[in-house]
Amino acid sequence: MKLLYVLALLALSVCVSARTTMRQNSSPISPQITSLNDKDAREKARVHPAFANAGQRAGVEIWRINNFEPVAVPQSEFGKFYKGDSYIVLKTTSDKRNNLSWDIHYWIGSESSQDEAGAAAILTVGLDDKFDGKAVQHRESMGHESQQFLGYFSSAIRYMDGGNASGFKHVTTNPGAEKRLFQVKGKRNIRVRQVDPLISSMNKGDCFILDIGNEILVYVGDKAKNVEKLKAISMATQIRDQDHNGRGKVEIIDKYSSDVDIERFFTTLGSGSKNIVPEDSAGGDDQVSDKSGSLKTQLVAASMSGKNLKLCLKRNSSCR
Repeated sequence: MKLLYVLALLALSVCVSARTTMRQNSSPISPQITSLNDKDAREKARVHPAFANAGQRAGVEIWRINNFEPVAVPQSEFGKFYKGDSYIVLKTTSDKRNNLSWDIHYWIGSESSQDEAGAAAILTVGLDDKFDGKAVQHRESMGHESQQFLGYFSSAIRYMDGGNASGFKHVTTNPGAEKRLFQVKGKRNIRVRQVDPLISSMNKGDCFILDIGNEILVYVGDKAKNVEKLKAISMATQIRDQDHNGRGKVEIIDKYSSDVDIERFFTTLGSGSKNIVPEDSAGGDDQVSDKSGSLKTQLVAASMSGKNLKLCLKRNSSCR
């Protein structure tokens, strides 16, 4: 009897040990991508916890890349893109039968590091794998975004100085009296770019937003388009709400403003006057394509990890 009891205990011990070993050997890989040469990077991206609930309902989701990791961007910060960072933007669309489709855009800032840009591309492929390869992938570079991408943001996208890899700190909400100047430019697709707060950064053909914290001044160039003026006012309101918790006064400075108000703008800027604002030609061309609407592009990627990327460097929002 004792012998049978001992044998039963030994059998139970072996069974428990085998199950423990099996669990250890079948444990999922860590979602942490360590480098662009990580052989498991694509699979890690597919199972990354940041993407656990991604694409389950219609709408836009955004992640910023930080040390190879996707970090969710809160909805209150949508539309702000830092020059030194790379992002993933997921657009989920639902049809009349509630069938979902996905567009994944990876956005590369002009000062983003190669590691961050590469991580964004890898994570995009992994996120597409989560949808069984049914998503359409798009590469967006700063200043040359597709109309489809720009359409996700009701006001306009705003280019911010700074980023993770560059060592700059992101602007904190309600930072006080820090002086920032933004250029509002474009015809159909409006972009807002942070520029140096100097008279030399301005011109008569665009609108400019001077943010000093408790006050946000919108300067309308003499030759600025009405659509730029409307977008500038909308963006000034967005800056107040996003960066200053809704606190701050928005004022419009245009050709109908008093000399006192115009002078106060340049005093606040710290240099210049209305009479020495550079001509509209100093602001460059608003068009990125010719009159026929054509846009020359070049192939930026053919494949990654053995899978063809469905990249769209496009005109008229078409994808091939």
